[in-house]
Amino acid sequence: MPLARSRSKAPLPVPPGRRRARRAGLTALPAFLLSIALTGLALEPATPLAGYGRQSWAMENGLPQNTVHALAQTPDGFLWLGTEAGLVRFDGNSFTIYDPNTTPAIPSGDIRCLLAGPEGSLWVGTGDGLVRFKDGVVTTYGTKNGLPDGSIRALGEGSQGMLWVYTDTGLARQTGSRFEAAGSWRPGAVIPQVTSQGESRSLVNSTPLAGVGWRQAAARAGLRQDDVSFLARLGADAYALASNNRLVLVSSGRVTGRFTAGNELPGGRIQALYADREGSLWVGTNNGLARIIAGTVQKLPVTDPLASSSILSLLEDREGNLWVGTETSGLDILRDERFRGIGARDGLSSDATTTVVQDVAGTMWVGTSSGGLNAFKWPAPGPVRPKIYTVSNGLMSDVILALAPAPDGDLWVGTPDGLNLIHRGVISSFTSADGLPDDFVRSLLVDSDGSLWIGTRRGLTHWTDAPAGRHMQTYTHANGLGSDLVGAMTRDAHGGLWVATLAGLSRLSSDRIINYTVADGLSSNVITALLAPGDGTLMIGTQDHGWTFWDGRKFSPVRHDRIDQASIHAILEDGGNHLWFATDDGIARCDRNSAPDFSGWLQFGPADGLRSRKTATNSHPSAWRSRDGLLWFATPKGLEVVSPAHFPVNTLPPPVAIERFSVDDVDQHLNGGDASLRVPAGHFHFQFDYAGLSFVAPQKVRYRYMLVGFDHRWTEAGARRTAYYTNIPPGRYTFRVQAANNDGLWNTTGASLRFELRPHFYQTVWFYILLALACAGLVVLLLRLRLLRAEREFSAVLAERSRIAREIHDTLAQGYVGISVQLEVLAELLRHNKADAAARQLDVTRGHVREGLADARQSIWALRSQDSGEKTLPVHLRRATERAGGNGLEASFNVYGAYRSMPPDAERELLRVAQEAIHNVKKHARASHLHVQLEYGQSEVVLEVRDDGRGFAPGATPGSPPGHYGLTGMRERAAVIGANLQVSSEPGRGTTVRLSMPAPKEPRE
Repeated sequence: MPLARSRSKAPLPVPPGRRRARRAGLTALPAFLLSIALTGLALEPATPLAGYGRQSWAMENGLPQNTVHALAQTPDGFLWLGTEAGLVRFDGNSFTIYDPNTTPAIPSGDIRCLLAGPEGSLWVGTGDGLVRFKDGVVTTYGTKNGLPDGSIRALGEGSQGMLWVYTDTGLARQTGSRFEAAGSWRPGAVIPQVTSQGESRSLVNSTPLAGVGWRQAAARAGLRQDDVSFLARLGADAYALASNNRLVLVSSGRVTGRFTAGNELPGGRIQALYADREGSLWVGTNNGLARIIAGTVQKLPVTDPLASSSILSLLEDREGNLWVGTETSGLDILRDERFRGIGARDGLSSDATTTVVQDVAGTMWVGTSSGGLNAFKWPAPGPVRPKIYTVSNGLMSDVILALAPAPDGDLWVGTPDGLNLIHRGVISSFTSADGLPDDFVRSLLVDSDGSLWIGTRRGLTHWTDAPAGRHMQTYTHANGLGSDLVGAMTRDAHGGLWVATLAGLSRLSSDRIINYTVADGLSSNVITALLAPGDGTLMIGTQDHGWTFWDGRKFSPVRHDRIDQASIHAILEDGGNHLWFATDDGIARCDRNSAPDFSGWLQFGPADGLRSRKTATNSHPSAWRSRDGLLWFATPKGLEVVSPAHFPVNTLPPPVAIERFSVDDVDQHLNGGDASLRVPAGHFHFQFDYAGLSFVAPQKVRYRYMLVGFDHRWTEAGARRTAYYTNIPPGRYTFRVQAANNDGLWNTTGASLRFELRPHFYQTVWFYILLALACAGLVVLLLRLRLLRAEREFSAVLAERSRIAREIHDTLAQGYVGISVQLEVLAELLRHNKADAAARQLDVTRGHVREGLADARQSIWALRSQDSGEKTLPVHLRRATERAGGNGLEASFNVYGAYRSMPPDAERELLRVAQEAIHNVKKHARASHLHVQLEYGQSEVVLEVRDDGRGFAPGATPGSPPGHYGLTGMRERAAVIGANLQVSSEPGRGTTVRLSMPAPKEPRE
């Protein structure tokens, strides 16, 4: 990296560079500038035809201060400026300021010198210490780190990357993370530097690394070493040495030039010296900028602001642009212009040019829309001094619509009011009175045989001269022409004449006319431009539908997203590999050898030096290729001239930088893009600001970006330098951005930023696993609950079936047994012919049947309403006891305590237990006495059924034999109402069934 230094009383050198300087020069006067422009040496180092595009920035554009002491460009592509109000970073569109307010680590806002390190660091010399920028980290060095003084004057880089620091009190060199004194240094003496690109950046004075070549050159020039304030190397053994006011060029030990400020050089003091990579020498003085090339000093015109500015610093960037830092006017850039304009200020009668041709003598003829016709010699030995033809000279109109040079040197001129012929300076006129179908002449074509084709609004006329006299033949729509309104014309390699009309394309061959329209493959029927290269193909420009290619057999519309809707006004080939187009959006170029796709389409506009995006319309030809290979385009703001052979193409893909990453409008610290940023959960809005660092035409830089992990394809952003994302899910992402320079060359590596959006706890994998387990557990629980419910329902059904079985057993079955016994008695009585007893027994049997029927109805009612009826439990028990008496069994019933209503289910179950017990006594006990007792106590209700029957052995488990369910049913009923059932018996001493249950707390009303 070149040496960087600050400005003191004795001006100090500044960094090197400037490639495109070979293509342009600075001149003393505009006329001299134009005279060089109008030579055939297009775009040679001394030729300013390509010119310079100028742009300036000052405080009103964002600079903190207009004094620019130092300039540097870091490997990442950023341009850095040192001002008296802070360090400034520039990306071509906006400035970022670093000063003690925004960056407290910077000790002073007085930035004196800059040095960009090859590893990406930036060294900044201030009035109060040294600062190093690297990957967003700012490190400060001062006297505590070994520097002799905090006031930094200059920075230099020696062999093996050693940093040398020049302070007010001495010289220091870097050793690791510290500095050590390396001798004295007188401010104002030369600070060693090499300012030619590609040379070793070694120190050449006041250090052990000093070289001797420049010292010998100084001796040859008659300069003392202490007088040398600026040094630049122009070649292997060529130097430029300067004191405050003298500049000497030395080559191979020989003085080749001497220049003095105030005489050959502008101003009175040299303040900056710069050798670009092509060997041109730039000199900045206190009163303007000059350029020395081949021993000749070129100055800026007096009207140029830099011609009188105090120049403090110079820098050539990686693309060859020249940056100029001034003392009071801020920052300027000089860019190569691809196009040069020639207009009224250069001598033409009007800027509104319409058509341009060159005749066989080399004269350029330029028609205008109101200023008549201009003619000037080309190449011209001096300034352009066009001869102007107007109606006062014999033209039919000052509006020129068409031009056609003839092989004999004549020129045909078409106007809205007729046709003119210029023959050896004499103008002849022709109108419809002379046989033209219309006075409005839109296009002209001189054929190889010298005949003239004339396109008008009312048809196409072929004018031939024969010995017998003038002959005109007119073709119109009536005799086969596509339309009466005729535009561009051209003759192809096979002899066919192609004619553009408003209704398609017509081809005349041997008086036979063939018409082509969109039905035949044309992109539009309105044809505006034609070009027949001579190889049998045809280029066809249309209005609002781009252009179509004819390969000799078929038409193929050229599809491209930037030209499908364009209007093509003229088409040229440059004799090389490109086609050039005059469009309604500037001048364009594409690859000639890439048919039929014609890739490599480039569009040029004001950013490339064009004065206007519009080109001339409705005139033919509006573009021309001169014999020296230059291309001329007519526009409403003058002629645009370009040399395809020396057309500067930007072959450097632009570095891309991500300048800002904000989350919910809060800027995140960027760690050089190496480490992944972690963004806490709960953020939604993400903004990325990026820049493609190309300074040739920043407004033409194009971008595309992708958020890897979210996007599936690139987003074409055009010139937009910001990307937004909202509500992206948590995860790891990489934001990638690529940029293309002004010529469409993409940096496919681009820049990237990795970050991670942390999830909420409910967005983590563990949460989803736990949620899945919880859902599985819930499903299991629901299945379990459903199973339990099914089990309960099954148990309820089973209980209901058991209850019904008990009901049937305790009511209907017992009734049927009783009826069966009565019927057997009745049968015995009838068998013994005891009619009276049988009648009585029949009445008793009918009573049992009625009681059984009543019991059945009661059971059915209990199944439907879960109610036993209106009779109370004591009443039911008394009746059941009374029915059991007879046939040798004495039955009695007693109630003790105050009656308290119990739940219907409880009373029903008590009744059924009592009925079962009574039934067992009658059927199995063979007892003579039965006693049923119901006792309502304070805390419990007790039912007791006793008999004096045969009983059963103690210790035997009372149960029901197979087919009998009495005792089992009694236990089940007791369990249903939560009662305690006890059965006690002794053989021969009867059985007691005792059931007890908690009494209700309150009597039921």
